[in-house]
Amino acid sequence: MKKIVFCLLLLTFSFRLAAQIDYLEPVKPFPTYTGELGEYYRSVFSLLNTGFQKQPYARFAAIPSFSPEYAMSVEKRNGRYTLVSNTLSRTYWQAEKGTVTVDTKSVVISASLYQSLGAIFRLVTEQVQDLDGSTAGLDGIVYFFSSTDAKGKEQMGRKWSPEKGTLMERLVLVCQSAYMLSRGENISEQTLAVEAAALLKALQQRTKEEPDAYKRPMYIGIYPVGPRSKTLSGRQVEEPAHFSAMTPEEYIASEMVYPSGLLEKNVSGYALCEFTIDKEGVILRPHILRSTHPEFAEEALRIVKGMPKWSPALVGGKPADSNYTLYVPFRPQLYRNK
Repeated sequence: MKKIVFCLLLLTFSFRLAAQIDYLEPVKPFPTYTGELGEYYRSVFSLLNTGFQKQPYARFAAIPSFSPEYAMSVEKRNGRYTLVSNTLSRTYWQAEKGTVTVDTKSVVISASLYQSLGAIFRLVTEQVQDLDGSTAGLDGIVYFFSSTDAKGKEQMGRKWSPEKGTLMERLVLVCQSAYMLSRGENISEQTLAVEAAALLKALQQRTKEEPDAYKRPMYIGIYPVGPRSKTLSGRQVEEPAHFSAMTPEEYIASEMVYPSGLLEKNVSGYALCEFTIDKEGVILRPHILRSTHPEFAEEALRIVKGMPKWSPALVGGKPADSNYTLYVPFRPQLYRNK
């Protein structure tokens, strides 16, 4: 089991952002994981879903780093609306195989609360952030959310320890309250209903104001994207280097030639290109830090090498050399629509 712990930590390692993405993040299908990590996911979710209906209406699972895993499902059973929860007897990855048991509890709820929770889960699982990388860290809790859309397809997203004041934190708090209610703990259905209604209203308002925000590709990972705050010599930058003609994203979109074979196969991915902007605004030493395909790396380098001059960084009111990392996302549908 030590290997499982190591794999989990390795899988979730990254620097945490100062401002987290306030949407759910993509979930890699569990069957695609191999080895002990794949065995862990398949085994723990099999236990957590014990007795739950096959297709999730609104389902929540929590995977803490050092305490037992638990899950909650909103269901309609024999004409009654119900919250059903499962809690493992101990942390699965610390236990010997076959020794973990499941404690199931449930509570009947109103039709209105059932509908509110269902609407929340459908909305958040439909709006999963288009993301390269992960915000997950080495500790905390990873939360999984799943629902079923109108076509009968299961939708899932996840969130790692969301920041205070965000919609995703409120989502977790509502789910925690629902879990507590199902366990018979000190919370009333009315309190949960008020929390759920307020969250649903806030999510719907954001959808109205920013309907496509989650569709914009973003990179989150171990490499900082954008201009560096310090020069190559370590001096603090007063004004970072910037691209004057337009935004770098606009330039990428206008100049990109999608690799034809990958476009035909609808292959998406990204490349991270780091380069130096000298005192004259000229790009020097462009190189790829990471890419998901060699052809994406090649195209990103071609785009960067063809860029016009930048406005250089300023230190002490004078131009200075500085580094910049450019995130170049490749999305077939966005490319076709431009």
